Amino acid sequence: MITIYTSVDLLDQIQSLIDTEDRLNELVNFSDKICDQTSIKVNATTIEIFPDWDNTQPPLLFPTLQFDNKILLGIIYTKLNNFEKAYSLFKDNTEILNIIDLLNRLQNGVIIDFSLFSGDDNITLHNRAVAMQYGTCESQFAIEDIIDTYCKAIKNNDNLNHSLYTNYLLSQLYIDILDMNKAQELINSILSKNVTKKIEFSCKDLLSKIWISQISIPYDQIFLEKIKNILWECLEYFESENKEVESAMILLDAGYVATISNSFSEALGYINRAILIFTKEKLDSLIAQANLIKGNLLQTWGQNGNPQFFRSAIKAYQDALRVFTKENTPHIFAEIQHQLGKVYAEIPDEVKKKGVWAAVSVSSFNEALNFYNKVDFPYEFAMICQSFGNAYTKYPASLHTDNYDKALAWYREALDIRTVQKYPIERVLSLSNYLEASWFVGNKDDFDQVRFDDMMNIANEILTISNDPDIIENTKADIEKLMIIKAKFA
Repeated sequence: MITIYTSVDLLDQIQSLIDTEDRLNELVNFSDKICDQTSIKVNATTIEIFPDWDNTQPPLLFPTLQFDNKILLGIIYTKLNNFEKAYSLFKDNTEILNIIDLLNRLQNGVIIDFSLFSGDDNITLHNRAVAMQYGTCESQFAIEDIIDTYCKAIKNNDNLNHSLYTNYLLSQLYIDILDMNKAQELINSILSKNVTKKIEFSCKDLLSKIWISQISIPYDQIFLEKIKNILWECLEYFESENKEVESAMILLDAGYVATISNSFSEALGYINRAILIFTKEKLDSLIAQANLIKGNLLQTWGQNGNPQFFRSAIKAYQDALRVFTKENTPHIFAEIQHQLGKVYAEIPDEVKKKGVWAAVSVSSFNEALNFYNKVDFPYEFAMICQSFGNAYTKYPASLHTDNYDKALAWYREALDIRTVQKYPIERVLSLSNYLEASWFVGNKDDFDQVRFDDMMNIANEILTISNDPDIIENTKADIEKLMIIKAKFA
């Protein structure tokens, strides 16, 4: 639905114009004041097209146009994605025709001719930046060049509505490249203005995502409450505006925050509500994303003393794999296989079935490592190796191999990547797991000097690089136990 704001004296004229087009009046309504729903403002001489904060089309800007019946109809049809009608109405207006053509190309993935956007006014620069960022191009543009184009558009701008919108898009780009400080600076600059509710909550939605990205262990409870509050504000606004998909996205974020706060039941409620909305809207990719988040939640819940949720986690992950296939999204497919490998290793079952779960777990880990290999993805490779080692300590005993010896081999693979220079925290974790598993490797009847030296070297390295008091205490206890064993065999 297109909402037009106009003065009372022009209303009959514009209504008559709309009525001349077949059923167009069913898609256009009028407002006697500018509100969040207003798309177009018409007065006696000009037509102003407001930025699309609803994300219904690619985020392009239009210049203020001279009022004319044909031009107004052309803009309305453009907003309705009826490009055939729009092209015919703007065939004599090259400037607007180029913007409409760009809009069409962005929506349909058609290659863009950048020679048509060589001006230095704020609208041309803004649209060029959008095309550089989102368009299908003969060669990819550097992020620095896209940012520079957005910045030039902002610098050349004397239209507040346009300036706010360009700043908003630039903040989204900064979020995409993980420059959260610059993103937050831009968002705060927009919120410092006297903006509409729509703009306010579009920005607060982004701000909540920035804050969520800044969550770290140990969790700051005051910060988490701050995030919960802004999520609740956004959810109330989006629900009041009947923005169901936006509400569902907020529910997913709320589910994540509730999960790390150990409010698992609350988190599951949020995620299930989101899945219902995505299912109603037939948004398969978002259903899959929600199921992935649901799987992570149920897995975490299971690991926190409720193993009955592991089977539900498996189902959620498998539902996600219907969309996140090896062919379409190999990186997500591999990460789900990584998580499934961990769940299969921990799922409770009778002894004779544990071997089957172990085999399935091994298969899942191998699938994950087929993509996240040591050369191209060293960090992810080490993380999966760490999980694989942990899984071997949980598999049932094998007649032909020592599971703990296999675990040590996978920990060594992780340690090869997790150097003290690059990943000190991750290295301490791998070293601690290695030391713990070493106690359970098949023991010899006599004192094993090689294993003793290996464990002492590991323990001393932990003491050298770790600042965690619990890890240090446990490691010192291990060293004392080792010295007692050595003395016994002396």
